[in-house]
Order: sequence, then structure tokens, then C-alpha cells
Amino acid sequence: MTDALDHAAEPRHRRAADPGVPPRPTDVLGAPGIPPAGLTRLAVLGRSLLARLHRGSAPPPSRILEAALGGLQPAVLAALCHLDIPDRITGPVPLAELADALDVDTDRLERLLRFAHVHGWVRLDRRGQVRPTRCTAFLRRDHPGGWRAWAVFAAGSEVTAALGELPAALATTGDAFRTANQQPFFAWMAAHPSAHARFDAAMAAGARMHGLLLAHRLDWSARRRVCDIGGGDGTLLATLTAHHRHLEGVVLELPEVVARMPDRARVAGMVGDAFDTVPHGFDTYLLVNVVHDWDDRQARRLLGRVAEAARASGATAPPVQVVVVESRARRRPVEDIALSADTLMLALTPGGRERTVDELAALGRAAGLRCRRWFALPSGDVAVVFATAVDQTASRPGSSERR
Repeated sequence: MTDALDHAAEPRHRRAADPGVPPRPTDVLGAPGIPPAGLTRLAVLGRSLLARLHRGSAPPPSRILEAALGGLQPAVLAALCHLDIPDRITGPVPLAELADALDVDTDRLERLLRFAHVHGWVRLDRRGQVRPTRCTAFLRRDHPGGWRAWAVFAAGSEVTAALGELPAALATTGDAFRTANQQPFFAWMAAHPSAHARFDAAMAAGARMHGLLLAHRLDWSARRRVCDIGGGDGTLLATLTAHHRHLEGVVLELPEVVARMPDRARVAGMVGDAFDTVPHGFDTYLLVNVVHDWDDRQARRLLGRVAEAARASGATAPPVQVVVVESRARRRPVEDIALSADTLMLALTPGGRERTVDELAALGRAAGLRCRRWFALPSGDVAVVFATAVDQTASRPGSSERR
């Protein structure tokens, strides 16, 4: 067999096994460095405009059919991962040879790969060979970015079933996920450990990215102790502390999540429910993609508990900060990750949503927090930095830094 046919027996990205090695932008973002947020925003707007022009060139029946069949994309992407095709091709591989290795029908495999080819996940050349693309590497099990987990999670039967019940989400107290799966999202996950592990892995991919971005975007020189509320398996703090080795962190999570946390230097798990109490004694509190899981009432309650803990931490120099990171919703819809994330929240939670900067600032204000500043991240998210007391340097949300 060709040397490019890898049976995924030996990991190639050994850096992923060492939690003390900071992840590189090329591993997490697919870029040699961290791009300016404004540049990535322009790229998103340009892609959105091109997509609108592309759709506008088709007659309505074609547009409807394309949308109706759009669910094939996550299904095919997940099939590639389940078959470990990205792990098996490190160079050109004859299609028949790949089919033999997978023990599948060559013709049917080609039909699947033709779909994957036009979406750029793999490439089929004119010689009947399967070749990797830039995306292929990011779908491998051992890739440091961990993005394969999102392809698997998003195609899970519990998620697709909830998306099929979207009309149920439109009622005032609607819960599409519960309608489809008989339990709310987090309760269902707790009762299904294997699915919860897939969810944890998907969240870890995003956490790795946010940890990298926050490590470079915020000044951590005077910070020492960080509490990541709802921080999953601790990947974000592991990334942050790998870049800033003077930091130590604690992840506040539910018991079943803490039980699955791997051992990491300078990162510990603490069992607790942030809606009841948040530990004090930290100079930084992080809530990354947590607030969007809840309706306004629950979000205010959550932020209120954080504000209480921040005040109980006492006067510190610099003052305690609360950093909330979420996808940035916009008044006028744009085809971006935030728009998709908001629709996903509509399907998975009874009241979760993405919010504008002003809406996040208002939630914090109602909970006893003051928005000091905010800034856009290259991921398309926004980071809002809160303090517990009125600060003469505090700025209005609309006049915050935009670098």
C-alpha cells in the first residue's frame, strides 16, 4: 500500500499531548498568526456578500432545494470522521486502495467523496486519487485544534432531532430539544455520558481558540488567580496558563464534568453550581460561551452570583475583572457564525440566545456589574470586561476599543 494511507495508529501531532506547550495559531486558527479582528470581520462580510450573490443568481425552486438538502453537509462531514478518512490520507491515495482499507464499496465511497470534494474537505483528482486539503488535517483525530469534535457533535442524533423540532421552540416556553429528546439539553447530556463526552470535546475546541485569543488580547501580567465558570474540561485555562505560566486557575463545573477533567498543572476543578454560589478569592472571572445558554432572567442571576463573588474577593490591584465572551449578535443579520449559533441556541435551549454588546452590558448592569470596555475577537466573538464598582475610566459600550 502507498505510504500516504495512514491507519491512524501513530499520532503525528505530538504537541497536542503536552498540555504545557502553548497551542500555536496555525494549529487552532489555521493561520500563521492571530489576525486583527477587523480584518476577519471584513472577510466574513465579503464572504456573506458573495454567498448572497450566489444564491440570488438561482431561481426560487433551486434555492429552496439547495436549502432543503443542506442537512447533507453535516451528515457527510461526520461520515468522513466516523470512517477516519482524514486520518488515513496524508498524501495522494488511490480511491480503490482507500475503499479496500475501509472495507467499503468503491463506487459508493466515490459518491460520498464527490460531495466532500466540492466542499473542500478532501480532493478527488483526475487520476482517481484522494488527496488531503487544508481542511482535511483539521478533521484528524490527533490534530491539536480538536475541530473534528464539532463535526461529530453537530451531526449527533440528539442535535438533529432538536433541529427538526424548531417550530416547538417558537412558543413562549418552548424547548425544541426537550420536545425531541424528552429532557432539557443539560439534563439529557448528564444522562448520556458518551454524548456528553462528544459535547465536551466540541466545547474544548472552541475553548482552546478562546484561550489562545484571550492570552494574547488581555494583559495578564498583574493577574494571578482565574476562575473559569462553566469551563468544561479546563481546556481554556490550560491554554491560558500555558501562555502565562504565573497564572493558576480553577474551573467551576458540575460534578460529572469535574470527574472527567484531566489532570493539568496549575488548573484544578471545583464542584459547584454557579447559580447557587461562586467562589471568591480570584482576580479574574471568565464566562466564555456560558451566558448564551440562558434567558435574560437566568443570565442576570448567574452574573449576579459572579458579582457577589467579585465583591467578596475584596480590593485588589488591579481590581477584580469579569470577562464575558460570546458570539456578537447584530441588529441586522449577517451570514456569520453568530447567526448560526443563535439559531442553534434556539433549538438546544428554552431561552438561550446570542446578544449584542449593548444587551450584554445591560445584563451586567442589572446584576451589579459595570462594563469597562469591550473588544472584538478574530473569532467573530466579543469580549466584554466588567468591574464591580463604578470606575472613572469606564466607557460606554458604544465607545469601547475596537483594535
